[in-house]
Order: sequence, then C-alpha cells, then structure tokens
Amino acid sequence: MIRKKKWVALVHGQHWTVAKVSRHGNKLKIHGLFEYRGEGLAPEGMNMVTEQEEVLGQTQAGQGAALGLRGLKQWADKERIPLKKLNYALSCPGVITRMITLPILSYKDLEKLLTEQVDQYFTLNISDYLVDYRILERIKEEDQERLRVLLVAIPFSEWSKQWQIWEQLGVTPKVTDFAADSLCRLYSRLSKWEENKRQASARDLAVVDLGADRVEFVLLEHGVLFLYSDMGISLDGLNEQDEAKERTEGVDGADRVYQSELEDNLVPVFNALSEFLNFFASRHYGKTADQIFITGECADFPGLEEIFERNMGIQAKVGFPGDWMPVFNKKSRHLVNQGIKYGSLYGLAFRED
Repeated sequence: MIRKKKWVALVHGQHWTVAKVSRHGNKLKIHGLFEYRGEGLAPEGMNMVTEQEEVLGQTQAGQGAALGLRGLKQWADKERIPLKKLNYALSCPGVITRMITLPILSYKDLEKLLTEQVDQYFTLNISDYLVDYRILERIKEEDQERLRVLLVAIPFSEWSKQWQIWEQLGVTPKVTDFAADSLCRLYSRLSKWEENKRQASARDLAVVDLGADRVEFVLLEHGVLFLYSDMGISLDGLNEQDEAKERTEGVDGADRVYQSELEDNLVPVFNALSEFLNFFASRHYGKTADQIFITGECADFPGLEEIFERNMGIQAKVGFPGDWMPVFNKKSRHLVNQGIKYGSLYGLAFRED
C-alpha cells in the first residue's frame, strides 16, 4: 500500500529545498519539488554585519532579515507549501559526530547517561552544543551484546539561529533530522536493496554531498555510519565554468580546459576524502571503501565520475546504488535530470516517523 503524501524540507543555510512525496517500500514518488534561495535570510534582529559596519549597517541588516523571512513566506504561499507540516533535515557547519559502544541499557538509563554524562565522549566544551543520539545497531563484543550509538553535536549558535527563523515563521517542527543521517538512511537502504538483487556481499561506501559552499562526507561500514565530516569550500565558480562549457560544447580544447579547471577546484575535496579513507583503512586492515557516490547541489557537473576515479583510484558514481531514482510526476518531470542532487531530501522521505 502506498503511504500518504507528506512534505519534507532540506534546510542548508539560506537554501531551502522542499518536496511533496509519497513512497511504497523503496519506491519514492515526487509530487512537487521547490527550491528557495533567500538573500539575508536570518532571524529578525540578528546582527549580520561586521564590527566596522555595526554603526551604519545594523538597521540595514535587520531590514534584510525581515525581507528574507518575508520572501520565504511569500514563496511558500505561492507554491502552496504548508511550512507547519514540513519534516525538516538540517545541514549546518560545525557538526561533530562520535560513535560509541555501550552495554545494553533501558531507554530511561540510556537517556540519563547521554544527558547527564555525555561530555565524557567529547574533547571540547560540549555546553556549546546541542547533543542528540541514535542507536545504530546491536553488536556482539566478547560474547556480550552491546549497543552501537551515534552522537551528534550541533553548535548551539547554528541551532538557535535556525530555531528563531522557525519561530518567526510560526513553525514548531515535529520532525528535525540531521542531513548526514538522512544520507546514511538512503544509501544504507539502497545499498542493501542492490546487494539483495545481486546476491552480493555488503559493501563499504563513501558518500560525498557536493555543495557550492560546503561538502559533506559520509563513510558507511556495511551500511552503518562509520565517519561524518564536512568542510567549507567555494565551488560557486563551477557554475560559471559549466555555463562556459555549454557555450563551447563540441570544442575539444575548451572541453579539456574546463575539465582541468574543474579538477583543480576539487583538489581540497580529494585531499580531505583521502584522509578519511586512510583513517577508515587503518581500522580495517588496509581495506578502503568499495565505491564513492556523489550527490548534492554540484553533482550534475559533467565528468565528475572520471575526475573522482582518476584522483581517488576508487570507482565513483554520481547518484545512487542500483541506479535507483525516484519517480517524478508530470508536473515535476522537467526535474528528472536534476534528481541526482537531492540525496539528503530522499533520505528524510524514507524516515519512518
């Protein structure tokens, strides 16, 4: 039976991606997909100016925040998006994750431990973070059952900023997910689906969510989160390069220049990913990830698979395991070619609650 339709939203700073979806098993249908890129989107009254600009610019900053919120409301009204009914996934910088193993505990005892004593699992001042947890799996260690638990620490500054925006929109989110957790949910589910179809053994995956201003990395060990990290980066120039590529389509020299410049822009991504894969290999007797998957805002740039494979020495694929893709309805069919970008949003759609 196909589940009822629901609304999901990925919030990445001033960039909101919202979709109306329904699903049955691994089949996901997109009934509408909308994007908003706000200018000055911030809680009203928040000072967004530098110290030198404070005297002259504070009023303008407040006005810009108000205009940004007004623009978001107008956009939602125009597209008939029910902001109060959205399930949210939040993507923000500075998130820290820890993987811990605990003895089997009751829900009450686990909640108490990870509320009152969570600071023992971090080396930083955890009072500056909002910490949540998720039980990943039950494992056996030395013939004893234990819990493998993911801790996620979100900077209070980022959480507070987003919560103020929701409050000023009149929204109290019922579901708020961590964008990387949504990525894990999607790729873990689809990887197991592909393995069952091919009757193949479980694989270890690296997932790269390639955004214009930030890149998120997720390593999955047999479908379970092993490592998450992110880094700030400026890939805005790639849009201009891509447009130039389209204007010079068929010119071999221009194509080679474009590929070279694109590859140069991605060097910091390759360096960071190499470090994470080396760390993974150090914990797995030298074995690295079996495949790299690429999704995110910049995943549609030409030649990414070849560039990643050349620099990482690992098979790379833009999109999802098993050539999976959601189904777009007639009104959204023009977005089919962009469907590879929205991994975090699809993962949120697969959340059970």
